[in-house]
Amino acid sequence: MLLLLALLGCTCTPPPAQPGPPGADIVWITVDTLRADRLGFAGHAAARTPHLDALAARGAVFTDATTPLPRTTPALASALTGLHPSHHGSVEVGDPIDDVTTVAEQLQAAGWATVGISAMSVAGPEQGLDRGFDHFAVHHDLAAPDLVQRALHAWPGDRPEGHRFLWVHMSDPHFPYLPAGGPTGGPCHEAGTAAAAGDLQRVDLFVNVDGRAAAMRDDCSALYDAEIHRVDTAIGDLLAAIGGDPWVLFSADHGEHLGEEGLFYEHGPTVHDANARVPLVIAGPTAVPGERRGLAQLPDLAPTTLALAGVPTAGLDLDGIDLSPAVTEGSPAPRSVAGIVSGSALQLRLSTSLVAGRGDRWCLHDQRFSLCHRRQRVALYDRDADPALRRDVSRAFPRERERLVAAAAHWGPEQGRERAVLGHGHKLVGRPALSGGTTWSLYADGSDRDIAADHPELVERLRAEGTALWGTLGPADALSTAEQEQLRALGYLE
Repeated sequence: MLLLLALLGCTCTPPPAQPGPPGADIVWITVDTLRADRLGFAGHAAARTPHLDALAARGAVFTDATTPLPRTTPALASALTGLHPSHHGSVEVGDPIDDVTTVAEQLQAAGWATVGISAMSVAGPEQGLDRGFDHFAVHHDLAAPDLVQRALHAWPGDRPEGHRFLWVHMSDPHFPYLPAGGPTGGPCHEAGTAAAAGDLQRVDLFVNVDGRAAAMRDDCSALYDAEIHRVDTAIGDLLAAIGGDPWVLFSADHGEHLGEEGLFYEHGPTVHDANARVPLVIAGPTAVPGERRGLAQLPDLAPTTLALAGVPTAGLDLDGIDLSPAVTEGSPAPRSVAGIVSGSALQLRLSTSLVAGRGDRWCLHDQRFSLCHRRQRVALYDRDADPALRRDVSRAFPRERERLVAAAAHWGPEQGRERAVLGHGHKLVGRPALSGGTTWSLYADGSDRDIAADHPELVERLRAEGTALWGTLGPADALSTAEQEQLRALGYLE
């Protein structure tokens, strides 16, 4: 662990954790697609999140928390294993983890009762995220209030011989935003209903074809907040029913784009704060309330949980850092750098990304044209005239085709990931370039002005630190027909 802290640039050796008193249960609550800035305690004026606000008021709020990869499976796998995606093996949504140990397995071996309840089919047994749970169930897309009832039904009674660990993953804020009892008839509700029924290509909204997505942003924003309100109510019910004073770790797998960088109601293929930042609150018996500065990441949840449980982590080679001293003493988070890698752009027509697609179906996009590989056929499309990519214009634009064919030699499916490394006060972002390689930009906190040219030494230092964190991400495992249909239903594939 000391070696790991040195690698991550930590300048301090945290004191031993202060676990809760005997009998303190641990409850994980994660919410799919929840932006860090859409909660009352984060300053969102339209938020209706009284229960989460109350949790934050009595807990440690990590204001600079991020996901290592803004897709559900890799992100939650990092939380459960304490590892970066390059080390646990899940590099895309639905991609299973390798033979690595989960926090639930560690707790189970120490005599804890373990229960996991997930509302996402891409966060369950097929991905190996059920390892170590005495009881694990997936209730795909079940509304948060009903999911809580399933969790409470599975929650074991008092166990004098050991503690209890519960993980509940809720899915409500994921597009389409169709909150029960929410407003109907607006453009976002109509689009969401059509998307849920398979009558609308979601990617058309994601890339704002014909300006439709931008025109309904206010309506979608209100429905998104309504989904979060439903989650907040369910969390209040869950914590009230459990009672006592358990350790509660609340976070999200990733956020959501609501128009940033031209991407709407989607997440994954960028390292933008909209989908990279996550809320993180840890409350419990000895938590010191208040905000915590300093970087935190989802892999930190595993070692923090084990420390709070009093379960030794000796011998575990974890990427995560134990945040329990920050929780119980009020000190800043000890992490000095954090690495983020984007997911791949999985829909062929996701033209906000340079490379989009998966397997033998992928496209290379520039500002106007798309060169698409579909099995043995390669075609050129003019998105200005043909956003659906149906008419091959190779003969009409031979030079454009030749240019993109040459550029495609540098790329391939799932190779166009963005990368970022966060340091104190700066964010270095690497974006794939059409000519091959990566273009690096440097931003100071709160600014969108690229200052890389003014700070070449800082760019090189952050790049070196990021390389150690990102690791090497290969392609995701091949998808079965059933898995393709599963991801298509979630809007990840066309």
